[in-house]
Amino acid sequence: MFAWTILLGLAVPSLTAAKAAANFNLSTATLETYGCDTTCQTVFNYAQAEDRTLFGTDFEFGFYATASNFSRSQPGDLLKFEAIDPDDLDVLSGMSAYRFQYTSRNLDGSPVPATGFIGIPYTSFRKDKKYPAIAYAHGTIGVFAGCPPSTTPTLYDYTSWSIFVEKGYAIIATDYAGLGNNYTEHKYLSFPAHANDLYYSMVAARKAFPGLFTDGWMGVGHSQGGGAVWKLSESELLQTGAAGKYLGTVALAPASKIYDMTLLGAELLSQTSDYASYDILYETPWLPFAIERVFPNMSRAPFAETLQNRTKLADMAQACNYGIMSLAYGLKPSDIFTPAIKNNPELQQWQDMVAPANGDKAGEPMMIIQGLNDTAVLPQTTINSFKDTCRYGNEAHLRLYPGMDHSDVLTASAPEWLAFIDGRFAGRKTTRNCTTITHQPFDAAHMVTDPEAAAIANI
Repeated sequence: MFAWTILLGLAVPSLTAAKAAANFNLSTATLETYGCDTTCQTVFNYAQAEDRTLFGTDFEFGFYATASNFSRSQPGDLLKFEAIDPDDLDVLSGMSAYRFQYTSRNLDGSPVPATGFIGIPYTSFRKDKKYPAIAYAHGTIGVFAGCPPSTTPTLYDYTSWSIFVEKGYAIIATDYAGLGNNYTEHKYLSFPAHANDLYYSMVAARKAFPGLFTDGWMGVGHSQGGGAVWKLSESELLQTGAAGKYLGTVALAPASKIYDMTLLGAELLSQTSDYASYDILYETPWLPFAIERVFPNMSRAPFAETLQNRTKLADMAQACNYGIMSLAYGLKPSDIFTPAIKNNPELQQWQDMVAPANGDKAGEPMMIIQGLNDTAVLPQTTINSFKDTCRYGNEAHLRLYPGMDHSDVLTASAPEWLAFIDGRFAGRKTTRNCTTITHQPFDAAHMVTDPEAAAIANI
């Protein structure tokens, strides 16, 4: 019997009241005041309803509140821990899930609470009965405290983390600081902060389940999370060994150099009449939150007044995923950015502070997966960042998938990146240099695809 069984008796009781923490209704008058016309209101209200279905209206404020022992804690300390009622979940059969709160470090290095979940497969098929562990970094779900994956019935699985749980890997999935707990604002796309959350989640998970995980562990992330694990791979924290032996990284459709991609996206949107089919259009309301939470006094000049007003609505509603993206519905490129987006020193400074592939050394190999039809994370940005990390002497393996979009590339590429993970845990050697392979589909004309932007554009 592992010692972790004792901890179940220490699970924090729920103090939940039937009250939502996000996706609030806004009055018609408020929406109209900020330029959201009838079409905008219809789309926004529909999207908000979708988010309420995902996040519910019964937030567990007691669990997500900052632990009473936080002020005395150190990064990696386990603050709260509880089993999640399986009747509340819509996940893989046979998996057991646990919610936890732990101490991480913010972008400035100060201690900060973070939350997440741990998923344990039905059984381990290793002789020692330990589970190989994956620190998983999720894609964008929101920027407000009421939008954590660990509060959703699906644990925000979109055929993402379930792929490797089915293979017998345990998942340690941070929400990221600022999602769930409201001690700090979520530093969206500030990847060093996310890397801290990932690292210390692994340290805390070992305290929740002593002896359950193998010493070796890996980082896997998608989209926002792809950038997070890429930055984790460069973190000096990995040299301490407190989380175990880091074996490598899988970055799936990874966000990397956000300002570079913003400039490329702005150019693409301005040059096509079909801009509504680009997922990056619907991502633009996230960007002001990302930069202003690092530089709160930054000029809003790069952002057009229409976009600024839409972000104010998102803030008032505490809108999560679909809600905030829907606020870009119907906008033209001129409604989003001004000419001040170009040569912007604050955006450039932010990218230099937080982006991966900016000169830091990674000690273990990384596989990068990118769909070439991705309009959320633009392929050219990923390719450029790959070239940069190779130029700095890191080992990376770029795999390109023509015809695949932002999320459907996860399943299309799964055999390849799962084999990479298996190989790292098995101790198989890699090439120690950089490689690039562009795969071709068996039958592109009849291949099933799932265009990302269609979820909003077709409402």
